[in-house]
Amino acid sequence: MNASNMKERNSSRRFWNEYIKIYRFRITVSILLIAVVAISSSFYPLTINWSFKLIEDGNGKYLFIVMLIVPLIALIRGLSNYLQILLVNKTALSIVGDLQKTLYAKIIQSNIEIIEDNGAGNLISRLSNDTTLILQALERLMNSLVKDGLTAIVLLITMIYLDWKLAIVICFLLPLVAIPIYKIGKKVNSISKGAQVQIGKFTNLLNQSFQNIQTIKSFQLESREINYTNQEIEIRILNLFRLTKYRAIMGPIIEVLAGIFIGILLTFAGYQILEGNSTLGQLTAFITALLMISDPIRRISTLNSVYQEGLAAVDRVYDLYSNCDFIEDKSDAVKFPSEYNILKFENISFKYKSDQRDVLNNITFAIKEGTRNYIIGESGAGKSTVFKLLTRLHEVKSGNIKFGEIDISDIQLKSLRSQISIVSQNTFIFNDTLKNNINLQPNKSSKNIDFDKLMDDLNITNFVDKLSDKYNTKIGIDGISLSGGELQRLAIARSIYKDAPLLLLDEATNSLDSINEIEINKTLDKYFKDKTVLIIAHKLETIKNADNIIILKDGNVVGAGKYEHLKKDNKYFQDLINSTLK
Repeated sequence: MNASNMKERNSSRRFWNEYIKIYRFRITVSILLIAVVAISSSFYPLTINWSFKLIEDGNGKYLFIVMLIVPLIALIRGLSNYLQILLVNKTALSIVGDLQKTLYAKIIQSNIEIIEDNGAGNLISRLSNDTTLILQALERLMNSLVKDGLTAIVLLITMIYLDWKLAIVICFLLPLVAIPIYKIGKKVNSISKGAQVQIGKFTNLLNQSFQNIQTIKSFQLESREINYTNQEIEIRILNLFRLTKYRAIMGPIIEVLAGIFIGILLTFAGYQILEGNSTLGQLTAFITALLMISDPIRRISTLNSVYQEGLAAVDRVYDLYSNCDFIEDKSDAVKFPSEYNILKFENISFKYKSDQRDVLNNITFAIKEGTRNYIIGESGAGKSTVFKLLTRLHEVKSGNIKFGEIDISDIQLKSLRSQISIVSQNTFIFNDTLKNNINLQPNKSSKNIDFDKLMDDLNITNFVDKLSDKYNTKIGIDGISLSGGELQRLAIARSIYKDAPLLLLDEATNSLDSINEIEINKTLDKYFKDKTVLIIAHKLETIKNADNIIILKDGNVVGAGKYEHLKKDNKYFQDLINSTLK
């Protein structure tokens, strides 16, 4: 067994143990209903054979029973089939729902590298397209493999009962069908894996285009993006057509083989009747059973391709599982310290998986509790990475971050993040009311900050009063749009209202005009009192009153101190100031 087959077998076994096994009762009931459907199917040819015997024997007084038996069989078979379909579909939907919930939770709770490395579009594809393929495979496995398989077995037993010689002929011919089914199924598996990877890239491309629509239009990149998208669509069409081609080829193969079977069968059966070894009633019943068995076998013959697509999807999901790295608390982790006096970065080096170089190179600096600190430097210097390490979005691989004498890895993750509030460069809006976008924990209201007063101080009330539903107005996907300045003020309000002792601001006022920026900075002075504040800044005129300034260049700390001291003694700082004044 090659490595690929071993991996598929392990994935199937794991999927059974983790998601299917818990629904054993439903599956058992489904199989019992399927058994009723299969057994009732055999009564049709048996009833035909019995009717012919009554006619041949001239025994007409029992023929009326046929009129009662056939509708009863149809009722039992139809009702059992209906209940079985409902139960199978409900079970398959529950299994896939559990998979989607677990997969989403793993992605959200894991290190953010899983999103950075795979891209949002690819992950969305895994959660939607891959799980849809798994759903289709589960439904077909239960309906085709179990129901059609059991029905075929029961009908085959019936055929043996009616004429075992003819049944043996059929059994010898059946392997001719299995060979092309297996080979085509393996081909479908290979194509399906490539198609699923491609649709992830396609979703990423669409996501990128829609998110960057302003840039695309500003730089007149519509034609380029259309060409890129058209290429991916053509690849998608080719993949789907290849899948369709291999699925469709099964029909003609089965049709031709069925024709061969029937020709051989009729010839052999004819000789049997002429020699007196069989009757017309047996032959009619046998052919009825054969015709009834052909549909289940035809569906089973196309099952392998669907199964292979589903198996490829399961493999991709488990590949994603293996890449989900969780940041977990130590068994003896402590809560965030109420006092720590100093926050230290000691010999921190860090690089992302996708980078060849270190983003941070053995950096060391310290900030005092309750002070306002700025990190400055050119783009790519590693400023935002400092924030990611402080919030443990990424784990420190080399060096230590300490709050007093407590290492950040020794602090409970939930406790750490509850004590940090952050304003990112991009303000992310949830599909909810404006108030719930500011207070992200509606069940917890800030004890020290008056909501209405904060809204007034940040000039948010001015534009909210113009809205019909005020703070209950929906924003986001289903709601109104806000300007860049309004979004930035909302993000600042969100950060302040959390009332965390450590605030991280990444260009918090870059979308505000100069007048509003001055007003907002006055407000920030008021609310930042007694808090530890770390700000990434590009506008160096805003940092003059900083308690401490940390200068990063190419991942290295090249200076730290107060504004006047750095302006006098640090050449790189002088160059930064001069470049911003030009």
